[in-house]
Amino acid sequence: MINRFLRLLARWPTERALRIACILGLIALAMMVTGVFLGTPIPVVAAMSVAQGFGVFACLLFGLSIAADVAGRRP
Repeated sequence: MINRFLRLLARWPTERALRIACILGLIALAMMVTGVFLGTPIPVVAAMSVAQGFGVFACLLFGLSIAADVAGRRP
């Protein structure tokens, strides 16, 4: 089971996943800043739900990219 996971991580497109994670993180940050500055209900709710989802997905992509990089360096 772990060997299958390591082989999958070895083929993970690290650079592309990191680029997507950065873009999603910046979008989430912009939505959160908009929600704080405007203070009206719709941007605040969007920041609390949609932006948090983008941020979590970006964090998962980043973590998988780190794991893929470490798995690729194993002998």
